[in-house]
Amino acid sequence: MPGSNTFEKARQVWHWEGRTVERLSDSMDEETFMKVVQLLHECKLAGGRVLLSGKGTAGAAARKVSYALSCVDIPAFFVAPGDGIHATSGLIQAKDLVLLFSKGGNTPEIQELLDIAHNKRARAVAITSNPASLLAIKSDHMLIVPVERNADDHNALATNSTMAMIAVFDAMAVILKDY
Repeated sequence: MPGSNTFEKARQVWHWEGRTVERLSDSMDEETFMKVVQLLHECKLAGGRVLLSGKGTAGAAARKVSYALSCVDIPAFFVAPGDGIHATSGLIQAKDLVLLFSKGGNTPEIQELLDIAHNKRARAVAITSNPASLLAIKSDHMLIVPVERNADDHNALATNSTMAMIAVFDAMAVILKDY
């Protein structure tokens, strides 16, 4: 049975997650944010699709974002990294937009998808907390989602980083709904 401070631990998690989302309004680069909104809108108008990928908890965030974009009439699909890279290469087309989620930005399977996107002349956006990562540097655009720390004591569980990625794209979905 958990100890008497268990609910206090839950409060700490909510505090850190809330703080991370609240800080987005000050730490998110407005110009880059609006550029990604524009790219999503242009992709829709061009008849392209938005393909999203990420591994682990970044992949869970990408799945949720895919759902949110689909809800505002932007054709969006989650592509599992590493699951049939060759099949994925046939899926990505030049008028598509590829959103690649990776907190650290150095996941090999995500790098492979970036290379495929470039070979197919699709635009690629890195969604990461690490502006010095290979993903951020090699992508056409980088959307840096700053995260001070995650909510657990060891800063190991991707709590806040996942929450922040989702919150950024929830805001975009609300904006795009009215376009």
